[in-house]
Amino acid sequence: MTATEDMNIKIYDNGGNTFDRYTVIYMNYPERNGLFTCLGMSENPFHPQGFGQHGSAQDGKHLGQEISFEELPAECQKAVLNDIDN
Repeated sequence: MTATEDMNIKIYDNGGNTFDRYTVIYMNYPERNGLFTCLGMSENPFHPQGFGQHGSAQDGKHLGQEISFEELPAECQKAVLNDIDN
């Protein structure tokens, strides 16, 4: 079992097509109409010129390529772990 499965999240990387390159879908937090709580972020979500924002998203390929937790940049991993620990 991978860290992603343990946390019940799906992670997407759109290859840098947008500033919020990475999207993490929190599958334990469904909302409405197929949406889930998510975290969209840049490579450095804690940097003053970075981006990290919670919202709602629908799971799927439109978010980019699915990647593993280990493939996220270290600062993005930290943001996800902060969410899960809280």
